[in-house]
Amino acid sequence: MKILIACDKMKGTFSSKQFGEMVENAIKTIIPNVETEILQVSDGGDGFVESLRWRNNYSRWEFLSYNAANRKIQSKYLYNIYNKTAIIESALTLGINKLATQEKHILHLSSYGLGYDINRVIEVRHPRTIVIGIGGTSTNDLFLGGASALGYTFLDKNGNKVEPLPINYLKINQIIPPNDIPSAEFFAATDVMNPLLGNQGATKVYGHQKGALPDEINFLENAFWHLAEIIQKDLGVDLTKIEGAGAGGGIGGGLVAFLYAQIISGADFILNNLDFNKKISESDLIITGEGSFDNQSLMGKITGNIISRCQKQNKKVLIISGISDETPLPANCSKITLFQEKPSLQYAKDNSYMLLKEKLSNHLKEM
Repeated sequence: MKILIACDKMKGTFSSKQFGEMVENAIKTIIPNVETEILQVSDGGDGFVESLRWRNNYSRWEFLSYNAANRKIQSKYLYNIYNKTAIIESALTLGINKLATQEKHILHLSSYGLGYDINRVIEVRHPRTIVIGIGGTSTNDLFLGGASALGYTFLDKNGNKVEPLPINYLKINQIIPPNDIPSAEFFAATDVMNPLLGNQGATKVYGHQKGALPDEINFLENAFWHLAEIIQKDLGVDLTKIEGAGAGGGIGGGLVAFLYAQIISGADFILNNLDFNKKISESDLIITGEGSFDNQSLMGKITGNIISRCQKQNKKVLIISGISDETPLPANCSKITLFQEKPSLQYAKDNSYMLLKEKLSNHLKEM
């Protein structure tokens, strides 16, 4: 029997690698001689770079960048010298875990660091292709900060420069592109396909998760409507019609507008690069999971993508999650939920392995 383990992160507690190793260790205590394989996976957010670190001739490079509050931090990217492809992860610079408590003011957070990362990779590597994972960000700035790092200028109605922080967005009246826009082919890899605006848009769906207060959400929504008009006027891009423009606090739409990027499924990109379909065919059971399993898990997330691929090969899937709701499971799936309600991060860290081993033992014995 071979078990393939491909779990997403448990946000705030375990990385994809740590989660996978925890599952593997539990399995080995129950079925000592079983064959297992662990794959690190990501759908565009945390772990995007690490998922591909040992695959397809990618080498990892570390450098200093800037977090969303413009403080210097350590970051990294991958580069493949053979096909000249760079992999960048926005969460490594813009992730909320990169911010100190006193820095978490959404109207003053910027994607400048991501633009800096892109610029640095272009200057050092001259890639043909750049794939940017855009999940897990703390920002809601439509990538204007990143665009400023790439040479874009923002002016008010009097022709004065405007610092591209969300607090200033309603002042912007004109966008001036740089003389040389990077010529690489850009892809924005995401786990959600939300529009930029409206009730399903970047701000109203995800703003509160990033700490935005109700009045700030209203301000940001109005600012994004305003900017969408300016972007269409000056850059000729209608962000209101682009699926996925709201991903990453508008980074998806910003990358389309400022760098002509294509928005793609982060889950598909990772799993295709890991030759995942072949690994499914070689396995008897596939275990996947994430911190919280709900109806969103089946709509573009890595867990749902894995389940769908396994269905096509008639393979059994076991989903392991910290918490879950009553979302109906596909026919090929079973589920283990570790906690009845959302625990504190420390409690989850301290008790997940014990609960996993107990519940996994019962489950495997029933198979």
